[in-house]
Amino acid sequence: MALAGAIFLVVGFLALVRMFGLVRRSGEAFDLARASLAVLRNSSLDDAAKESALQSHATRLFSLFFLLTAGAGLALALPAGIIWILDVLQVVSLHAVLDVTLSWQFLLGSTLVGIAAWRFTRGP
Repeated sequence: MALAGAIFLVVGFLALVRMFGLVRRSGEAFDLARASLAVLRNSSLDDAAKESALQSHATRLFSLFFLLTAGAGLALALPAGIIWILDVLQVVSLHAVLDVTLSWQFLLGSTLVGIAAWRFTRGP
């Protein structure tokens, strides 16, 4: 039962990360950071234009930081909360589930399955 709980934690986290669009938003944050660097390097802009552009980038980066942090926290907390509730109901032990998730066998297996799934979904 602990193995099923560990699989639920990983799959639940990944499903919520995808559902919340966290990968897309992190890409947006990187693109915005690159755009900010481009503004700084642009010698044709005066300081006022650079400041205006960078302030709008900073505002969007701050909102992305909040969304990414909150989304990642929820993606971690929701599956863990369900396992905690199941622990309180004595269906599965939270301690046992966490022990399984931290074992080298589970980490290796989930890594290999994740790489295989990523390669399968990306195509040749």
